[in-house]
Amino acid sequence: MSKTPEKIIGKLSDDAVMSCSRLPAIMGVSGFSSPNDELRTSIAALDARSKGLPDPERSLAGEAADWGNRLENDILRETARRLECSIDTQITNRVQHIELPLQGSLDGILEGDGRVIGHDPSAGIYVVGADSITLDGPGIAEAKLTGVMPLPVPAPYRGPWQCQGLMMCTGYKWAAIGTLYRGTELRIYLMAPDPVMRAKIRGDVLDFAERLADYRRNGVVDWYPALSPNDARDTYTVVEDDLPPVHLDQADSDLVMDLLAARGARNAAQKMIDAAQTALMDRMALHPTAFAKNENGEVFAEVRWAMSPARKEYTVAAKPAKRAGTLKIK
Repeated sequence: MSKTPEKIIGKLSDDAVMSCSRLPAIMGVSGFSSPNDELRTSIAALDARSKGLPDPERSLAGEAADWGNRLENDILRETARRLECSIDTQITNRVQHIELPLQGSLDGILEGDGRVIGHDPSAGIYVVGADSITLDGPGIAEAKLTGVMPLPVPAPYRGPWQCQGLMMCTGYKWAAIGTLYRGTELRIYLMAPDPVMRAKIRGDVLDFAERLADYRRNGVVDWYPALSPNDARDTYTVVEDDLPPVHLDQADSDLVMDLLAARGARNAAQKMIDAAQTALMDRMALHPTAFAKNENGEVFAEVRWAMSPARKEYTVAAKPAKRAGTLKIK
């Protein structure tokens, strides 16, 4: 049976070094953070230390992450109980890869006893990428909490890449991700080391480390390609007016043509939307709902025109200048 955890140990990894929990971000599969966000985090830590200052505070992750921390012990304990393994959650040291600049912190360590566990969705146990797995020696234990619907395989940013990295750092041969979905269903994902994922981790970690080394050497950041307009805006934050114009090559000039064509199509579609909505609003007048019927007289849609909620007066605080999130083309 599992040993009851006493407390949750906080994150132990170093912001100036790539950690296993940040791997999905530098691979562009996070959904919460981009490769450039992680590069900024590490550079900020390096800059602070060069001035003798503490690392910058991490931004608050929100209520969902707070509940994840509060329920971590319960998720770990139940994961261990269902696997019939003992668990240690009092991990006070981070783990470090013997060769790569990669480290991580463990939620817990499960003690395997050599049993073979099969893929059994009816019991909430999912073996990722295989029909079964051997609980061979100690294993990584990760606790996750999410409000999305249960999935047959965990999202890449919800444990798989992190656990592959942690197995690389520890040498452990298996990992378990206990994911509590919507507060009502616990699924346990079991996985073994994956050579393809490990090779990807190795390459991306070395690339990240080289970008940091370049910054240490010459103070210039080799940014990743932006993943979105907002990512580009947050990366290239200011305009240097004394720089000359960029003369685009043919491939980039084609992108300008594509952008103009897409915006033209969007504007045409918006005109159709506005015209249809205006006509329907005139037809509905003061009525809150309408029903649309097909040629057979069958209702296929309900149209609602609701009231927006009232809002109290307020004063908008001043904001500093910020790079625009869209391009203007004349």
